[in-house]
Amino acid sequence: MDAAATIVAMTLQASGVTTSSAPATATSASAVAPTSTATTKPTLKINSNNVQCRSGPDPDSDLIASFDADTTVDLIAKDSADGYWLVKDPGSGSSCWVPTQDASASGSYQALPEVTPPPAVAEEVPAAPAWAALSDAWTYACAPGVVTVTLQWSDRADNETGYRVYRNGELIAELPAGSTSYVDQVNTAGGSFSYGIRAYNALGESGQLGTGNFSC
Repeated sequence: MDAAATIVAMTLQASGVTTSSAPATATSASAVAPTSTATTKPTLKINSNNVQCRSGPDPDSDLIASFDADTTVDLIAKDSADGYWLVKDPGSGSSCWVPTQDASASGSYQALPEVTPPPAVAEEVPAAPAWAALSDAWTYACAPGVVTVTLQWSDRADNETGYRVYRNGELIAELPAGSTSYVDQVNTAGGSFSYGIRAYNALGESGQLGTGNFSC
């Protein structure tokens, strides 16, 4: 075997082929640090004095704080659809809403979560309705076996969920907010009738606007 190897080596050398080679040197790749996106704390700088920060993105929401120009507060979230920032009030620690046009955001605010504010909760029961006009506020027309009653009122509330109509003390209809009229037809076999109208919301009902008793 050694002789055969020697003959092969001599043959390759005669052909100009180099038979010896330097030992391979292992090349180690240098460690590359993973690429990371730098993040900075999202903050909001107030641009003018007396910028109001409220409990909700609505001018009627409770006032939490008022910020002067150049005040910087921490950003919590954003409501891009309505144009508000949700921030942390440094004084009370409570969260509150600032209009985007009153402040400038910095840091990694693009990564903030989008939030949808909850609907405003009524703070009091709605105002009671009033008759639209004394002459034709409520009318009724009698026909054989049927009476048709027309009720018309003024919507004096701005926080109602809707209106409820009662006949002889029993609820017969729920109407949407802003409603100002209702027509009812009932069998006259029931004798006399009275109607009541109340505005309502999550806190309860208004006082009742009533017709008094009548019959055909």
